[in-house]
Amino acid sequence: MVMGEDVLRLRSRGQSAPPLSDEALARACAGGDPGAASALFDRFRGPVARTIYRLVGGGSDVEDLVQSTFLEVARGRSVWDDRASVLTWLLAIATNVVRHHRRATGRRLRLVSAMAWARAEERPAARPEARIELARAQKALADLGEELREAFVLCQLEGLSAREAAQVLGTSEAAVWVRVSKARKAIRAAVLGDEP
Repeated sequence: MVMGEDVLRLRSRGQSAPPLSDEALARACAGGDPGAASALFDRFRGPVARTIYRLVGGGSDVEDLVQSTFLEVARGRSVWDDRASVLTWLLAIATNVVRHHRRATGRRLRLVSAMAWARAEERPAARPEARIELARAQKALADLGEELREAFVLCQLEGLSAREAAQVLGTSEAAVWVRVSKARKAIRAAVLGDEP
């Protein structure tokens, strides 16, 4: 099997190597292979950054938190096991990095970007009242408690199943469903102008 360092060596010679599976990359990374850590970063940076962005509401901290997530992996502080997908494992690390960051800094969340919320056919410019609804939804998401916000972002915005979100959050599927339901109710009430 071609491992991470071998892949980098082949790339430097202009040759291509067969792509490693996510699981093979995670195992190689756990074995201390820096090439595998780099390949894992290249493959999963996008989804990890998007999740962190949605959890913290954007801003300059996002890239630092992405780097911290992958440093945790590269330093071997968290090792993947086959109970979860590699993405679920990385999102669990990212969620913990965000939690630690919030505790350390004590900052409040900023609002999520309009692009994360507005569907293509309902961009604020296309429907004037959508701008107001979007602002209400963003504020409602920012005002949710940490547990509700994390469950909502993972399930509704990132598309994880309740089972995967439960693995990321270290809780039960039932707890995830309850949190998502409460978050939806609060956001719906905010958008419609009702009391939750």
